[in-house]
Order: sequence, then C-alpha cells, then structure tokens
Amino acid sequence: MDAFDDDGGGGAVRRSGLRELILRGRRKGTAKPVGRCELCAAPVAEGHRHLLDREERVPRCACAPCAVLFDRSPGQGNRYVLIPDRRWRLRDFELDDAVWASLAVPVSVLFAYRDSAEGRVMARYPSPAGAVEAAMEPDVWASLEQVNPVLRHLAADVEALLVDRRGAARDAWLVPIDDCHRLVALLRTRWKGLAGGPQVWSALSGFFAELRGRAGDVPARPLRGAPA
Repeated sequence: MDAFDDDGGGGAVRRSGLRELILRGRRKGTAKPVGRCELCAAPVAEGHRHLLDREERVPRCACAPCAVLFDRSPGQGNRYVLIPDRRWRLRDFELDDAVWASLAVPVSVLFAYRDSAEGRVMARYPSPAGAVEAAMEPDVWASLEQVNPVLRHLAADVEALLVDRRGAARDAWLVPIDDCHRLVALLRTRWKGLAGGPQVWSALSGFFAELRGRAGDVPARPLRGAPA
C-alpha cells in the first residue's frame, strides 16, 4: 500500500517507497545511536550493518532501511553492496605448514578474499601500517580451494577467509570483510614499539574469542559422499 503525506494545503502527496522505508526504520529504532548512516545520515546503533563501497574499497555504516535496500539490489553495477553477516569456523581446515611459511606473514594472521575488480584472490595481513598484501600465487589458492571446498562459497569482495596461526592456534574462519577491516584497525591503533606490546596481543586474543562466540561451526571439507 502507498503512503501519503499532507502537502500543507489539505491535499496529499505520495511518499516514495524508499522514504517510507527509511522513516519507518527511524521510528522503530530505539537503541542508543553510535554514529550516522553514511548514505542517508540517519542515526545507527551498535551492531548496525555495513555496505562495501566498491569504488573506495571500504565498508560504510548503514542504517537498517539502507541495508535492506541494498540487500534487495545486489547487482554488480551498484557502487554499494551489503556485507553479509555470517561467520563460520571452518572445522578441519587444511593448510600445509610449508604453504603457510611461503606466505611470510609476520603476525601469524591472514585474510584472503576474491577481489572482483582485480580479478584474483587478494591475501593481506594486519600490520602497524595497515593491511599489507601477502604474495599468494593463484595456484596456492586453487590448491586450498581444492582441499577445502567450503572456500567456493566465499562471496566476492564482501567475505574473506581469515586464518589465525598465533602460537598453537590453527583456526580458519569464513567472515564478513568488515571483520577484517576491524582487525586491521585494532592492530594498527594498539601497536606499541617494535614487538607490538602486550595490549595489542591481548586485543587480538579478545577479537578471536568474540569471533568464536559468534560463529557457527561447519566442515571445511564435505563428509564422504556428500556434494562439495
């Protein structure tokens, strides 16, 4: 059903569907705002969704109505695309120690995603200077995907494989790309001195503990006889 506003003279003017959706979302929102939607400037609460700005390659804060709008219009021609909200811990993920060593990741944390603009998989790790590209050859990704078919389900640009090999950890996750941006910001802003300092490593542990609490658990490889 169409909604209408009073035009000030006793008549009625049709309210656009988008405007009505935004106004309805504002009326329903009761959580304390922590920022503004970067599309329409409406207040956003903690836990709000993000859109990927494909031109700038950065996440943008989105109010609920704008998130719904771009969830319904995910076409490749759009500048903005809604970042999914699924998180999976990839059980029995297979990553050879020699392959990992070849990536030369100094902080033992890496994320990789399909970059549609570059037409290839990009691998990066967090550093005091921001995200640094790691040299992942196409055949390395192809072999990872072959032994871990769950990687075929990564949504281009907006989801990533996140690997944690700090200390005894050997964890792999499928996460929204904004989680990776948050991880990069965490390390960049808390790093102290040459080795980072205890605060940054404690914050990294807290990040992965929170992720473990939010993520579902799925096999990286299908059960015998099941389709990949």
